[in-house]
Amino acid sequence: MDRRLTPIQANYPVPEDFVAMARQWRFDAIEIMLGYVWQGFDKLLREERFDLSKGEESLERDISFMVCQLIREAMDGKPPYYLEHLPPENEKRASAQAAPPTPDLGFIWRQNRRANFPLEAKVLRTDGEVAEYVKEIVKNFLTFRYANFSSEAAMLGYLLHGHVEKAIENISSRLESPLEPYLPFRERNHRYSKHKRTGSGSTMPTTDFLCHHMIILFNLCRE
Repeated sequence: MDRRLTPIQANYPVPEDFVAMARQWRFDAIEIMLGYVWQGFDKLLREERFDLSKGEESLERDISFMVCQLIREAMDGKPPYYLEHLPPENEKRASAQAAPPTPDLGFIWRQNRRANFPLEAKVLRTDGEVAEYVKEIVKNFLTFRYANFSSEAAMLGYLLHGHVEKAIENISSRLESPLEPYLPFRERNHRYSKHKRTGSGSTMPTTDFLCHHMIILFNLCRE
């Protein structure tokens, strides 16, 4: 494969698991980080001017772009990570000339910029249209294409019409994996599923993978 090191790869060593590094900083580091994500969406949903019924195209990209800064604003102090929109996953570039895969959002570890906790978004136009959402997990997360140095990552489901519980039921069925309540956010539409990953090129010490499912209801769902 015609692929040399990028400057980021050349200047930072192969990192440890993002989750392990974060929990060395604080035992509840992942919960704090995902709490910032929820706070960002809370603020976005209060934005009266951000009405999804007024636009049909590029919903996923625009929502992720809008919420990125709101999540940054929610972050207290200076944690050992920061948030990027469309961070590059350089480990899985197809060739030197090819653009790297880019999840919608990603928390980057400050001391090693190769370590990324990605968040991939998918618009769910109804609670039954979950095929593309599940495809992102299977094709990207479970093959190490995304989250190459993280044993956890998150899916963001932007639900426009329908019911959260029905969407969760359909995702679980299609994924063939139970979606369990995530107790730190038991009052939120936040679930998790556990998987085994396959794929080459990863240095992760484990193939165990935990996928967070964060389902966000937008104004088109409201009666």
